[in-house]
Amino acid sequence: MRKSKFTLPGIALSLLLAVAPLSAAAAAKAVTVDTQAVTMKFDGQTLALPTGQAAFTYQSRVYIPLRFVSYALQKNVVWDGTKSTVTIAEPTSSQAVILKEYLMNSAATAKANGGKSAATGKIKVTPVNVKFLFDGSEKKLPEGQQAFSLNGTIYVPVRFISESAGTAINWDSKTGSVIGQSKGYNGTDGNSGSGNGTGGGTTGEGGGTSAGGGGAATPKTVDEIAAQTEKTLEVMRDSCIESIIDLVGVYEGDKLIEQANKKLNACQTKFESTVKSAETKLKAAGATDTEVQTIIQGYRDTYNAEIKKWRELAEQYLGIKL
Repeated sequence: MRKSKFTLPGIALSLLLAVAPLSAAAAAKAVTVDTQAVTMKFDGQTLALPTGQAAFTYQSRVYIPLRFVSYALQKNVVWDGTKSTVTIAEPTSSQAVILKEYLMNSAATAKANGGKSAATGKIKVTPVNVKFLFDGSEKKLPEGQQAFSLNGTIYVPVRFISESAGTAINWDSKTGSVIGQSKGYNGTDGNSGSGNGTGGGTTGEGGGTSAGGGGAATPKTVDEIAAQTEKTLEVMRDSCIESIIDLVGVYEGDKLIEQANKKLNACQTKFESTVKSAETKLKAAGATDTEVQTIIQGYRDTYNAEIKKWRELAEQYLGIKL
């Protein structure tokens, strides 16, 4: 029976250990920037930036979160902390299902709050050296430009994302809007969807399509649900990683322990919510109690083993007990 290999706090902590030198070195170089009120509009629908994220200006350029915009362009994102590399690529069918749900929720949030993120004044961001891979090809920032990190999220200029992704992303200074289109939406890759949906991609409001064909299917079998759960944990893992990597070099001692535990506890809450949802879906799909117990226990066993391992590493290499 399927056993999950993705556990959030353990993997997040492993990355924290891997990137500690980078974060500590970069923290001293933090620069102050002005946040920018923006409307994010992709494939004809307005999306809301995740809580805690913002757009900002630096050297007359507008910077936006790389992961958020990649998702809006229906691309999957993977962060490798050991190599300081971000990989942006086409999603698998399972990842496409998750992206669809993510963007639908983002659109609903934007509709509820008016769609425009507020400027919050000046903030401090940290320069980072990152390697960018778009669909297998390395893309470098133009000379003189810099990527930044804020609360674990990587920010790059609007134009860099547009040119690297090979699609249209524009900044409208008059309306304060970032306007983008995925390749599927503008007809350069796959078929367009009906309504406000997208073709060749993963999301939209009504009638969106996946992989250029029919709508992304909701997993129904036990194996499909288990596979989707693992993919969901992958996305959550990346999110937890981003939330924790900036702690080292910003906090130390008891404060570092306090903040790290807050992040780890938040990740554990998400993990519990995910496996609880999976349990409900598995039962609805006809899995026996024994099958459900085996699958869920597989997630938990791996989770508990990993978190124990990385707590030991944190004490060994960082001198802290979590």
